[in-house]
Amino acid sequence: MGAAAAVAGQNLGAGHPERSVRAVRVAAGIGLGGAAVIGVLFLTIPGLLLGIFGMDDPDVLRIGTELMRYLALSGLFITVALTYTGGLQGTGDTKGPLYISIVSQIVVPLGICAVLQATTGLEPADIWVAILLGHATRCGLSVARFRQEKWRRIAVEIA
Repeated sequence: MGAAAAVAGQNLGAGHPERSVRAVRVAAGIGLGGAAVIGVLFLTIPGLLLGIFGMDDPDVLRIGTELMRYLALSGLFITVALTYTGGLQGTGDTKGPLYISIVSQIVVPLGICAVLQATTGLEPADIWVAILLGHATRCGLSVARFRQEKWRRIAVEIA
């Protein structure tokens, strides 16, 4: 996120907005690769990873392993979302990411949880799915906002 912000802002400031686009896309790809590696570890050796932190209770391992399955996928979405958020912020668009965060991290997951609680009851997996859908929403909205390229027209006036 920080690297994408810095590089996108530098390139925009240097008058090369096309390099800002490419830089954010490359940063997202690098982040996605790292998140994929971590996700594979979450899926293949969750017990070992949890054991590093002293978790050996069978119930904790069961719940932790279940959560790590969701996080393996969620990590892909949030990595791309945060990279594009950095790109937006680095190019001067700070309102867009704020609104996207409110919708995707508050409205979507809490809305899903409220509906489920009122209708079928709320289970841990429901909460994790709501968080996953919030991260997917943030990813989609952040990429879409960046691709609109409204940041190209942001101007700062100094009195």
